[in-house]
Amino acid sequence: MQIKVLGSSGSEVPGHNPPGFLIDDFLLLDAGTVSLSLGREAQCQITHIFLTHAHFDHIKAIPFLVDNIVSSDQGCQLIILSGKEVIEDLKRNIFNDRIWPDFTNLPDSRHPVIRFQEILPGEPVAVRGYRVHSTTVDHSVPAYGYLIENSSRLALAYTGDTGPTENLWRLMSEHLVKALIIEVSFPDEMQPLALASGHLTPSLLALEMRKMKTIPEKIYITHLKPFYRDIIKSQLSNLNHPGIEILEDGMILSF
Repeated sequence: MQIKVLGSSGSEVPGHNPPGFLIDDFLLLDAGTVSLSLGREAQCQITHIFLTHAHFDHIKAIPFLVDNIVSSDQGCQLIILSGKEVIEDLKRNIFNDRIWPDFTNLPDSRHPVIRFQEILPGEPVAVRGYRVHSTTVDHSVPAYGYLIENSSRLALAYTGDTGPTENLWRLMSEHLVKALIIEVSFPDEMQPLALASGHLTPSLLALEMRKMKTIPEKIYITHLKPFYRDIIKSQLSNLNHPGIEILEDGMILSF
């Protein structure tokens, strides 16, 4: 499993892109950043996008990605997967022929560039040698976390955006999770805002780690608000976990 970090920021400022994690060049976790990070051929290789939720910073690149795919006339097709609420938000608010064209009917209804697929927690999805498990997490809108398991039963877990949660840790306890990508958006001084908006701080992360039956060897931190990056980094170092690492755009992770 190889993961390209297309974006790993909790906001968009120069040098910091919203979340997007590309697995083996075809499976994308969230799509805050795609079209500005990948060339034409690489964009066409993406076949599946698993969305954690419908906040703009996690879906922002999809409209441009599908427009590029149609314009390139390469015959590429894309499946967008998430929970029912997330799919409904995209249909109603983005691909509604007002904000953006309904690409489920383009270039024509028989050969659409995108197809939506609803997922259900507890029902894993098989995708080209992987099994993708899902569960709800605790954010300000309906949101999902994912566990991507390979044929050797080794897994990567991804929280998306979440505050203190439970279901994902229960799901992890049933699998051999080698790495976890987890959000830490705010420093400890902003914990009230973090809790109110469904996010984590370094201290809240420490509490979540205590809930895990087995702590993964690697814990990759994503979704930091760029203006607080240095103080969050300092506070994370106080957790004294050797496997904690802050993600940066352009990194390539291999498992």
